[in-house]
Amino acid sequence: MIQNTPHLEIAPVTGSAQSELLDLYVSLFHDREPLTKLIGLGRERMRSLAESMHGRKPQSENLCWMARDAALENRPVAFVVCDDPTLPGAETLPDNLTDAEQETVAVVGGFLSEIRRPLPDLVAWEPGVCMHVAALGVAPGYEGQGLATRLLQTALGQARLRGFRHVFAECTGPASRMCHEKCGFACVHSVSADTFAYQGVFPFSGNDLVVDLMLRKL
Repeated sequence: MIQNTPHLEIAPVTGSAQSELLDLYVSLFHDREPLTKLIGLGRERMRSLAESMHGRKPQSENLCWMARDAALENRPVAFVVCDDPTLPGAETLPDNLTDAEQETVAVVGGFLSEIRRPLPDLVAWEPGVCMHVAALGVAPGYEGQGLATRLLQTALGQARLRGFRHVFAECTGPASRMCHEKCGFACVHSVSADTFAYQGVFPFSGNDLVVDLMLRKL
């Protein structure tokens, strides 16, 4: 249920707010988000990676939103980051990754590819058709107030206005999946980290993470 919280205001992320978004993203995801923990990067490297992938893309303009608490000097407290992964350079990585980081990113990239594998058979995999909900986070103390749902509904509304026909997301836990289901998403594929094979090995053996591919038609 979405609560009446007029002091929590949602607005697009533009200009200098990009830096605030990246700071909040790292703060919320570094120790809490299962897939991020699986990658295992330090905070500074994680921020650099996030900036390369989400903070410098013209195609991400008007596809990121942040909630602020007007009662606490407009403190950023939640966000949703979306993109169009079919555009050229949509998921560009930094040039200065170490060999170990490149290997880790390659393995995780393979994991994400396996999660997304059904998409080209379900939607037209071309620019402007399928928007990706890349990250959705709410700060401690603000959960249970409907913020994630409000942010997701805001993203869906903008997706319609921009002509997208589908929206997809990778959900890494029951709460995330439930939030997306409330907004009309359905699970079309699930992948267990424990059974994922990459180049003949099981890099995440013993990990209980299961990622659900969620899809919604607009």
